[in-house]
Amino acid sequence: MSNSKIKASKIKVYAPPEGTAGLDGNFHVYVFDVFNKAFAAAKAFDTVEKAASFQRHEQERIYTVQEAIPELFDLPFISSDPDLVARVDRDPEYRNLLVRDLTSEARGRARRH
Repeated sequence: MSNSKIKASKIKVYAPPEGTAGLDGNFHVYVFDVFNKAFAAAKAFDTVEKAASFQRHEQERIYTVQEAIPELFDLPFISSDPDLVARVDRDPEYRNLLVRDLTSEARGRARRH
């Protein structure tokens, strides 16, 4: 591991479903709209450290733009799935799993606020 301020072991990276083909080895930052339960692509990175840095900056930007209670702020997250946005449309089980995990993360963020 590189000498970085970010510890990759503390960063949650959401994996695609088992047996998924077409992975590109990159880390993709997506934004989960907690209120509308929708997913949007943001950017891909070759290292988890770069993805985590972008995720933090995106979260800071969102906080300054959105006026909502903390549990309803859009939530940037990292996934190794390059096709996540299309996959959540095709696979309701995968979508429900992600929504459950990300919604609980948003509630946890609200408790820390």
